[in-house]
Amino acid sequence: MRPASTTPPPDRSPLRPLVFAQLISLTGTHVTALALPTLAILLLDAGPVAAALIFALEYGARGLTAPLVGVLVDHVRSPRRLLVANDLLHALVVASVPAMYLLDVLSLPYLVVVAACSGILSGVTDISINAVLPRLVPADRLVGANAALAGARAAGQIAGPAVGGLLVQALGAALAIAVDTVSYLASAVVFSRLRGAHRRTPERPAATAPVSRSAALRRSAAGLRTSLREGLGTFREVPLLGRLALATAALNVGGAGLGALYTLYAYRTLELSPLQVGALWGVNSAAALAAVATARRVVGRFGLDRSIALFAPVAAGSLLLIPAASLAAPLLLFVVYELIFGYCATVWSVASASLQQQLVPAERLGRVIAFSRTVSILAVPVGALVGGVAADVWGLPGTLTGFALVALAGTATVTGRIRRRTGPDGGPTGDPAAGPVAGEPTGDQAAKH
Repeated sequence: MRPASTTPPPDRSPLRPLVFAQLISLTGTHVTALALPTLAILLLDAGPVAAALIFALEYGARGLTAPLVGVLVDHVRSPRRLLVANDLLHALVVASVPAMYLLDVLSLPYLVVVAACSGILSGVTDISINAVLPRLVPADRLVGANAALAGARAAGQIAGPAVGGLLVQALGAALAIAVDTVSYLASAVVFSRLRGAHRRTPERPAATAPVSRSAALRRSAAGLRTSLREGLGTFREVPLLGRLALATAALNVGGAGLGALYTLYAYRTLELSPLQVGALWGVNSAAALAAVATARRVVGRFGLDRSIALFAPVAAGSLLLIPAASLAAPLLLFVVYELIFGYCATVWSVASASLQQQLVPAERLGRVIAFSRTVSILAVPVGALVGGVAADVWGLPGTLTGFALVALAGTATVTGRIRRRTGPDGGPTGDPAAGPVAGEPTGDQAAKH
């Protein structure tokens, strides 16, 4: 295993547009995520089922379409143009909501469609950024680069809800979404300055006889199936990738189940005040930013393998502090949980993303990230919906404990020593004896609220 570098990249210029655009785009995504359900509930009288459907479809559509997005990212000639076009389309989709509102034709089914489209387009940005990163920085600088992206995500997760809340309060949900359109346009401008991420121009194929439209469609479908099989085949070639994806899915299932009940539990069971709950969110964000600032040194000290094996189970284990808070010192235990989870989950995200980018050939990275995202993202709505049902049967403390144990058991799959060896082509490959699994944690911390 090559040692993780503890020094920043000597030339950050190729990375700056990626980090800045990630910050702008994620801030806008969180504004939309808050404004859409607010609009549905306050203007269109949506009930709990409809509100949950908007949430579930945004994640579900993103997860289900991720494999196709991965194929697109791996085969597109210019990732820069893809990112720019995707942001422009996202701006158009989001702008259609206030337009429909002003025309007085806005409906709940339309909001559901917008949520699904927004989820898919957000997935394109997420997968593209992670797949293009190894083309911009050397392999031994990936930890620092991923830490920079994690910092942008953390800042966006702080700024997005705050900006969204202010805009919704001041302008109303519909006009807040109109303002949010600007964030996607700004992100497109920043992405347009991205350089050095293009793919090699493929050799021009030899001229062939013209084929019918149906034959061309069959050929395209066969090519798509082959491309998807190649992406899945990478998980067999590098079993460690599967273990990482399983750990991520387990943490997201457990975290989403806890997250769906977090606020209800804090208010009704622990009798915390809104001010205290808001302060706890700030503790988590501060811990995440501290992790971003120290991730390069921490991973350099422990190495990628030990960092993943250590920080994943510790992050999951901290979830047990949530149900434990019903027994004694609730505020103190919640603060300790937020500190541990915010820090450990962020370091794990940086380390696992860097390891995945080193293990996977660049021409397959988009598909591998996409399949990992499918598993991890679909775990979020599943965990949230199951958590709500389970709480009615077992009560809040029992349900919270069960989901925390699910997360801990899943992340235990990466506690064994991670070993890599050199393959026939000189590139790294997973140890076949390492066992089954997983992808990197999503940019959204699923155990959050």
